[in-house]
Amino acid sequence: MKILHVLNTGKLSGAENVAADICMMFKEDYEMAYCSPDGSIRKALADRETTFIPIKELSVKELKRVISAYQPDLIDAHDVRATVVAALACKSIPFISHLHVNNDDMRKTTIKSFLYRVAAKKAKKIIAVSESCIDEYVFKKAIENKTIVLKNIIYSKRLEILMHKNDQDYFFDFIFLGRLSYQKNPQRLAEVASAVLKQLPDAKFGVIGDGELKAVMEAIFKTNGVSNRAIMTGNLSYPYQAIKQAKCMLFCSRFEGTPISALEAMYFGVPIVSTPTDGLNQLIGNKVTGYLSDDDNILVEAVVKLIKNNDLRTEMSIKQIDKFNKINDERAYKKTLSEIYQSFN
Repeated sequence: MKILHVLNTGKLSGAENVAADICMMFKEDYEMAYCSPDGSIRKALADRETTFIPIKELSVKELKRVISAYQPDLIDAHDVRATVVAALACKSIPFISHLHVNNDDMRKTTIKSFLYRVAAKKAKKIIAVSESCIDEYVFKKAIENKTIVLKNIIYSKRLEILMHKNDQDYFFDFIFLGRLSYQKNPQRLAEVASAVLKQLPDAKFGVIGDGELKAVMEAIFKTNGVSNRAIMTGNLSYPYQAIKQAKCMLFCSRFEGTPISALEAMYFGVPIVSTPTDGLNQLIGNKVTGYLSDDDNILVEAVVKLIKNNDLRTEMSIKQIDKFNKINDERAYKKTLSEIYQSFN
């Protein structure tokens, strides 16, 4: 069985990591290819020994060309745009839609939410990574009968393979890992981090990632006088040492699905401090494996506490790893996804 994974960007982020992990996970079971615009994703897929089919842009014309050449039995479309394009391009080939994020513009009637509703009629199955992706979708009634919730996991073997490709020490006391976009609320993130750095004059904050709001973050750090201790690394192909060495990970997201970077932090036993958002509510045990609050002062206090208190951090780290081992069930995930794929074989 040949499965084509279709994505809208050429950069490695949450949804892209999920699709790449699936390709690795099922390498012995199916023939799979990853199709997206070219970019830094090429190197990430080469590391994962995954077949990459680059396109100029995700358009109906380009996807039709790829489908004609690759002849897939099934298409897995990993975002809203990919779903719409697949609905127009796939003809008789079945496709499924993967909803990775509970976007603001899917909770109300917008062009995006409406186009998804139309395209989803043609999808054979819809996979949502969190309950909120479906429950809060404005046209929920139109898709709920073909939807299954399958929460993201990470393929542990990927971390085992890639974590040794970069042995650099980063010495970050706390970090953020993700795209610097509206979803992640970089402005709030920068303000919270700045407040922490002001309280802890020797601490360093690592911002791992890139995006359209990078300059906004840099301006906030400069205004707060902490630019020299708020290190913007850009995208790192192998961020695992930076994660492993951090004392905690900080999120201030507006909305989420099940963030891959949070699962990676859990794998390494790193406590997470976050706003109470969607999938993060499920991942973080408040005051057990991290802290959840919508109050910036509490977020600051939590990060400071974790940086200063080694015993607390060690206790949370042990519980974090235990929780990861319980929820990151690769066997169950693979079984469920394989059953979906096989139903179209």
